[in-house]
Amino acid sequence: MTVKKRNPRDVFGETLLELGRENPGVMAVSCDSGAGSGMNPFKKELPQQYLEIGISEQNAIGVSAGLAEGGFIPVVSAIAPFISMRAFEQVRNDLGYANMNVKVIGSSSGLSHSALGSTHQAIEDLTLMRAIPNMVVLNPGDVYEVEMCLREAVAHQGPVYIRMPRHEMAEPVEAAKRNLEIGKGEYLMNTGDDIVIAVTGTLTIDGLMAAKILDEMGFGVKVINFTTVKPLDTGILNEAYQNAKYLFTLEEHSVIGGFGSAVVESLATIKGKAPIHIVGIADGSINTGPYRELLEAYGLTWEKIVDQILYVVKN
Repeated sequence: MTVKKRNPRDVFGETLLELGRENPGVMAVSCDSGAGSGMNPFKKELPQQYLEIGISEQNAIGVSAGLAEGGFIPVVSAIAPFISMRAFEQVRNDLGYANMNVKVIGSSSGLSHSALGSTHQAIEDLTLMRAIPNMVVLNPGDVYEVEMCLREAVAHQGPVYIRMPRHEMAEPVEAAKRNLEIGKGEYLMNTGDDIVIAVTGTLTIDGLMAAKILDEMGFGVKVINFTTVKPLDTGILNEAYQNAKYLFTLEEHSVIGGFGSAVVESLATIKGKAPIHIVGIADGSINTGPYRELLEAYGLTWEKIVDQILYVVKN
């Protein structure tokens, strides 16, 4: 595992600028989020392709829908709870049902704004976004995935929601060994069928670290990374489930309606004996504090993940 870390917002900004240079139809739409989301380099070099809407997420979605109707490819960014919840009706109606070619960036997702409390923490956005018709939902967990998700989203025809992380992160696997595609899961580890870990987003590295500890204990472990939450790769999921003894899902999100729920829905009609355990945040985020301490409090660090899996297996 590499130890080099990069800020995902820097990678997002660099990638967006490259895409804007290549295609003058790519428009960056900010909700007073140019600096916070990494759009400032784009604004400086391509001001004619940049729109600052201000703190008015609902309006920004309407403007973006209009741009898409005119043939542009808007990439609209705001803090995740505001763009996914405050503007939910506009995203649902103007983008989802209208099938508009708009890319919605939920910046600083999950528990990223850990010190600002539940108003600024987004642990329900996957639930909301995956329920919207025509919406593709991407949840990058490292800087390679941030870059590729944005590239894939801009190339995709239709609305896309990207759940963007905030804190510096390393890559669990070298980028050269990967090939990210919308709708495709990938094995990051495969040593047996005792425990299958299906993970999405920022918990990928912790999930892989937990898996390596379990492997050293003698368990056969599969780790499947799902950068795409919708459409879910049911093929790789069904294949892994057939012979699994236990299946665990990991996400920095509520256990209600998120990635784990999507996995359970997918496997509901599949014959399998493996119990499915959703590891995430129970009904409501109520804590504040440093980011890693908050993850630990919710049982989402690799040490806590190992403890939870061993408890289930032993009991």
